[in-house]
Amino acid sequence: MPKSSMDATSISSGSAKGLVKGIALVDIVAASVKPLRQVDLVEASGLPRPTAVRLLESLVDLDILRIESRGLYELGPRVAAWGQAFLDGLDLTRQAFDIIEGLVAKSDETSYLGVLDRSSVLYISAVNSPQPVRPAARIGARNPLHCTGIGKAILAFRTPAERAELLGAGELERRTPNTITDRDALTAELDAIAERGYSIDEIENEEGVRCVAAPVRDHLGTVIAAISVSAPAYRFTRDDVLEFAPTVVAATSELSARLGYRDRTTAAAAEAPADEPEVQLAATKGDTDD
Repeated sequence: MPKSSMDATSISSGSAKGLVKGIALVDIVAASVKPLRQVDLVEASGLPRPTAVRLLESLVDLDILRIESRGLYELGPRVAAWGQAFLDGLDLTRQAFDIIEGLVAKSDETSYLGVLDRSSVLYISAVNSPQPVRPAARIGARNPLHCTGIGKAILAFRTPAERAELLGAGELERRTPNTITDRDALTAELDAIAERGYSIDEIENEEGVRCVAAPVRDHLGTVIAAISVSAPAYRFTRDDVLEFAPTVVAATSELSARLGYRDRTTAAAAEAPADEPEVQLAATKGDTDD
């Protein structure tokens, strides 16, 4: 069949179906915080056991998955190589890393860089807090748009039609009691974010975690990413968030400028006195190991 006449049905036929099923197995392993038993992978995939076992054997042979010492499945070295090649190709991650490190140095809390990917937040870079109790930074993890600081910072600068398309038609997932699931209330929140220039995750995505985020723009002024600072809520109060928000906005303005974005606000920020005191969040004594 000529390539020009191939449609979605033909692409998904034959060996391509096996590819899709194999990728689904890799996704299950990647989403897990620990290695998985074969029986758990078969159950989670919904595939017939012989099919799943055959695919797993092929994935192991190709170093896409590997079997660790206990006989459990985890990601293989080829995935690491692919992931690093992908991240190396993103100029955004290279330009952002020292900025994220600077936010961690100023706050003693974890900082993330996230982008929009298929209607969710994809974390492409992160630096962990030096403190023992902290949100776990996992590069490659995903979270919803409507309840994360990064997601709301990205959504806020989209048109109403774009927001609706990204959020989809179904019910908004409730992750915590604080998650905004009413669409009118979310619209009002996003409009407020667009006005003030930063977003707050008020314990909306993960229990006990609060964060503040601000958008990153490319040379055309399009919001392509956001940076957040995230911490346990008992250590990162609402007042702390409001006090630290300008520091996050200044950081994302610097990254936007590196990416070629210029506006009067950025220019004015660049001319601000260099000896302006930095905000330093105080660490809470008596933290326990997580």
